[in-house]
Amino acid sequence: MIVRNVMIEDVTTVSPEDTLQQAYDVIHSKRYECLPVKDAANQLVGIIQLLDIYEACMQEGRQVALPRKVKDVMVTNIVTVSQDELIERAAKIMQQRDIPLLPVVHDGALKGVIHESDLFKAMSEMLGVDSNTTRLTLVVPDRKGQLARIAEIIRDAGVSITHVATFHSQVFEQYKIVVRVETESTRPLVELLEQHGYKVINVTVD
Repeated sequence: MIVRNVMIEDVTTVSPEDTLQQAYDVIHSKRYECLPVKDAANQLVGIIQLLDIYEACMQEGRQVALPRKVKDVMVTNIVTVSQDELIERAAKIMQQRDIPLLPVVHDGALKGVIHESDLFKAMSEMLGVDSNTTRLTLVVPDRKGQLARIAEIIRDAGVSITHVATFHSQVFEQYKIVVRVETESTRPLVELLEQHGYKVINVTVD
């Protein structure tokens, strides 16, 4: 999945010439933590954070700070991604930088943004949440070929796999593999997997 599939294109922004009061009113009404700042040419020039507005008010007083321009306090060292970046890289950037919003740009022009909630939605889709399938969680040793073997067993049972996710535990040198399958009867499949030495620790139908 790539960024263009999950980004929000209808972006709320402010201008560098807007006042901090105007920026605060927009951020507060939208319940955001920050907003992109773009100029008249639709070029992304900064990010204004609620925290920046609060700090300006604390240092200078509300009457002095709020009439000031957004350009005076906005962050200009911006981290961005392109529309064709993988969603995993966007998630990694947001985690490493501890930022709630990631602008999406092309040739400097703002094309969209990704919020943390957009990442959660994308990950839910990738994991098959609300897909009306059966979720099997298996514990397997950290050895090559485990996923391929599990897929073969499920295929030979005449069952289709819709989603797969793996979670590695370095402490116990094992994986948890979550497999979503299309089947109305899980017991025969679980028994078959366990006959081949795979421990099924959870079965959920949703």
